[in-house]
Amino acid sequence: MMRSGGLVALAALSCVAYDPAGPPVPRIDGTYASTIVVSLANEVESRGDTFAATIAMRGTGYRGQFVGTYHIAPSDSGPIAGAEILDGSLTVTEFGTPPKPIAGVASIRALYPWCDFPRLGTGPMPGSLRADSLVVVGGGSVPCIYQVGGQVLNLTTAVRVQLAGVR
Repeated sequence: MMRSGGLVALAALSCVAYDPAGPPVPRIDGTYASTIVVSLANEVESRGDTFAATIAMRGTGYRGQFVGTYHIAPSDSGPIAGAEILDGSLTVTEFGTPPKPIAGVASIRALYPWCDFPRLGTGPMPGSLRADSLVVVGGGSVPCIYQVGGQVLNLTTAVRVQLAGVR
């Protein structure tokens, strides 16, 4: 049988072990003038495209998590979200319409309509925040269909996205 003093000690210990706000992380809030570089490579083509974007983000105040939106002219916008850790490293878990980062960014899909972006194999995108500079890099593979010499080829294609922004 535990005495009430033991219950108080357990309750106090549980408050110390779980901090709903989390440790302080670098402030991510702001609007970032950004450049997005997309590269696509397989046996048939190697291509790179660059476009400007504006990214607005804010910390949620809970364990380094952040949410925001990206805007790519003229009419593409969507969510961006993830989490930051103490050293300024971060992970973007959402970039474009979920469920996968990159796959739901309309501007990227429009650049490569012969690729099946809903089937993009990717995971969270690592990045960093250093002072006012934001860098995020992600990638994966996607099936793309080409017609070469009368033959239809379905090629696994490497996709790489680099986002760099300054607030």
